[in-house]
Order: sequence, then C-alpha cells, then structure tokens
Amino acid sequence: MIMAEGAKITPADLDLAAGPGKYEGTTLKEVREAVEKDLVQRALKRHGGNVTRAASELDVSRPTMYELMEKLGIPRE
Repeated sequence: MIMAEGAKITPADLDLAAGPGKYEGTTLKEVREAVEKDLVQRALKRHGGNVTRAASELDVSRPTMYELMEKLGIPRE
C-alpha cells in the first residue's frame, strides 16, 4: 500500500490536513481523541473490520486496539 507520493508521509497523505481554525475551542485531549478515532475507523474500514490487520497497520497490539475502540466508542463488528 502506498501512503505517500514522496519520501515522507505528510498530514495531507493521511487526510489529516486541518484548515485554519479547524480545532478552535477544543482541548488537546479532544483533538487527540478525534484524530485517534478517525485513524482507527479508517484502518478498520481499509481492512474490512479486521481488528488484527488494522492494529498491525497502526503499529499497536490487538488488545490495545480493542482498548482504543472501547475508549473512543467504536463498536466491534
């Protein structure tokens, strides 16, 4: 899977580019959780809901992935 056009992965490559003011009025914790939730959901979607493969892509263990899903309110399919 190709994630970037160049030698480095940029926020735009991960579809994380934020426009001006995107995170205004939110805390660092809220932004971190929003980004984590987005990344976990995207990885699960790319892997057809396969938690093991999504966890591997995100470089976390399967148990950690389940913990993240629970913390972020992402249901198991």
